[in-house]
Amino acid sequence: MSLTKKWKVILASLSFALLTACAGSSGGGSEGYSGDDGDEAASVEGGSSSKPSKPKEVIDENKLKKTEDEAMAANEENHKLRKEIFDAKNKLGIPVERPDAE
Repeated sequence: MSLTKKWKVILASLSFALLTACAGSSGGGSEGYSGDDGDEAASVEGGSSSKPSKPKEVIDENKLKKTEDEAMAANEENHKLRKEIFDAKNKLGIPVERPDAE
């Protein structure tokens, strides 16, 4: 085998090894994967994690109350819109479908 063929084979095998190693790593491009699965286990066992842990979001009473108010406002708006749709269907003579109770 000539020297250039050997280098081509070596280069091809190294490229293949690099690509398979990258594809098998946690950063290999899996969209739904979040790499936080092993972080908790490592911190519980006392091991050090390669990623620095993110500080957890602190939820205080004001933030909770604000979120609750936003949810109530969205619920009221949803109720009003459903009522408007119901009234419009009745005016137009469109039969109103009731959801089946399962």
